[in-house]
Amino acid sequence: MIKNILSVLTFLFFISFLFFVVNIYFSESQKKKILKNREFTLEKIQNNIRNLPILVNDTNNVIKFNSGYEDETYKTERNFWKLFKK
Repeated sequence: MIKNILSVLTFLFFISFLFFVVNIYFSESQKKKILKNREFTLEKIQNNIRNLPILVNDTNNVIKFNSGYEDETYKTERNFWKLFKK
């Protein structure tokens, strides 16, 4: 008997908790807070974008591509069968 009463009370507590959470989550005041927060965040992002400095591109003709194949002095002899002779 007591077990049944506890289970019913637990179930009622769970349902009431769920109802209050959903009720508060979907309330108008919560929706206004969310919209206000989104607008504030968007405004902060736009202010940060406006304050970004524009850097001058000074990387023209700075990088020289080195393929490593132009210099033949580093040519090494490689032989697979010499590895077995050791």
